[in-house]
Amino acid sequence: MTDRAAIRDAATVVLLRDGDAGLEVLLLRRHGGHVFGANAHVFPGGAVDTADADARLSDRCTTVAPSADEQPLAYRMAGIRECFEEAGVLVGCDIQSDASLARISAERDALNAGTDDWQQVAERLDLRFQPDRLVYFAYWLTPRGAPRRYATRFFVAAAPDGQTAMADGRETTRLDWLAPHQALARQSAGDISLMPPTQVTLQQLCDYKDTDAALAGLARVQADQP
Repeated sequence: MTDRAAIRDAATVVLLRDGDAGLEVLLLRRHGGHVFGANAHVFPGGAVDTADADARLSDRCTTVAPSADEQPLAYRMAGIRECFEEAGVLVGCDIQSDASLARISAERDALNAGTDDWQQVAERLDLRFQPDRLVYFAYWLTPRGAPRRYATRFFVAAAPDGQTAMADGRETTRLDWLAPHQALARQSAGDISLMPPTQVTLQQLCDYKDTDAALAGLARVQADQP
């Protein structure tokens, strides 16, 4: 049987923060109506859009991505956009405008509704991107036979201060900050469902005590990544 599912480029961002008991990671539960990964707990992420390579977005970058990982800027831009769409968090960028929280929330709603695109939102909020805040560390390809297939670059980043993550209620229905070992324990107990890339990443994160250690450690990963 021929595998007819086209492979799409995608980006995933593992958001980290330091909780009272140590390292925590953001997990979102996908809506039950999804064709791919229904009800699974995942990191924010999604397909790379053509617009993620828009030169107007590149012009808003105040730093450049590290050249060593050879990942095009569009992957990081997709990760930043997906974090905002799915979790309401603006990572890898600074907001130069004095927009209120209500205004930022309204911009997220417009982006999710498709009434405005990412470039328009970035312009109105006057975002200045710092793509080097997203550290590339892994590549995953969805196996043959899946209803949708993605070639996904995984990045890790520190959650920005002063922002509260919220599920969008459409693609994502629940949001949790969990220690990596807690998430794995909940999977073992049958409380949550994790896809293989999520599970493996959480196992990696168990080796680190805090965000700084995880960022430094994953930056040193020398796997044979595309």
